[in-house]
Amino acid sequence: MNAWLPGLGAAGGPAGPSVHHQPCPGACTGFVFICPGRFEAQRGYPCAAGTGANLARALQQLHARDPRRFPQPHRHGYVVTNAWPQVEYPALTGRSVPTVEEVLTEANLQRLATELTGLRWVVACGAQAHEALRALLARGWLAAQVAYARHLSQRAINTLPGASDTHGRIALWCDAVLQQFAAPAEKEHENMA
Repeated sequence: MNAWLPGLGAAGGPAGPSVHHQPCPGACTGFVFICPGRFEAQRGYPCAAGTGANLARALQQLHARDPRRFPQPHRHGYVVTNAWPQVEYPALTGRSVPTVEEVLTEANLQRLATELTGLRWVVACGAQAHEALRALLARGWLAAQVAYARHLSQRAINTLPGASDTHGRIALWCDAVLQQFAAPAEKEHENMA
């Protein structure tokens, strides 16, 4: 058994996490980040180091506020993947993110669609993730509802106005995600009235 993700990696069972993708059979919600970087390459799973710490903080709040969409307070209950599967960081590739054109290649989008199959809700974190999810929706390759959010890197979180510390900024990030998921439900309710 893979100790990092219970129930994954057993002989004949689903594959465990890779540097770019954390599968979670039966999950209803997933997160798409931009690409794995240096810390993900070192640790062997997606969304590591500071970004992973901020994801953990966000999941605590999201689970407390919307347990239907976020049924677990920890990352093991979610698909976590990337819009681009290749490791990118300046010392290795001379850059920290892929181009939008690379992310939007047909083969890459097919890979991402497969990794997101069966999800009802997806949070896209960062510009390239936003573009990839919009492309999947436009092609009809994704049936999930999508919330478009800022990346969860500390650098991106620190630019959120309206709070003076990480906890407050993560709360604002969660507000934006939850408002996007609530908006279609409100429209649906209005249409039924």
